[in-house]
Amino acid sequence: MSAKQPVVRPNNALLTTEEAIEKYGNAVKSEPTAANYLELGAAYYIARRWDDALKAFEKTVEADPKQAFAYYYLGILNAAMGHRDKANKALDKLLEVSNNQMLKDQAQARIPQVSSPGDLGS
Repeated sequence: MSAKQPVVRPNNALLTTEEAIEKYGNAVKSEPTAANYLELGAAYYIARRWDDALKAFEKTVEADPKQAFAYYYLGILNAAMGHRDKANKALDKLLEVSNNQMLKDQAQARIPQVSSPGDLGS
């Protein structure tokens, strides 16, 4: 995905990925909430900044250990980076904290299949 690809905000206004990174990067400085870290991680993920995304998702679950979507991306990213133990732990944690069966099914299907950054999509 291009770093110029828009990100939809809740009010349907669009941000570019760079704008989202700037917005949520500033947001976590003033308000380091799980929600802000999750948004920052998503923006980094879209920008293909895997290490930065991983750090943001780690901060997400530090702030709120029940953030299932952060565990999904931690599983995906750790698997892509060859950290299979961490990927499996993230999957286990997601299965423990999530009530979203669709997310659980997607995680169980996808995380074991990821083995390199090339598996993260284009």
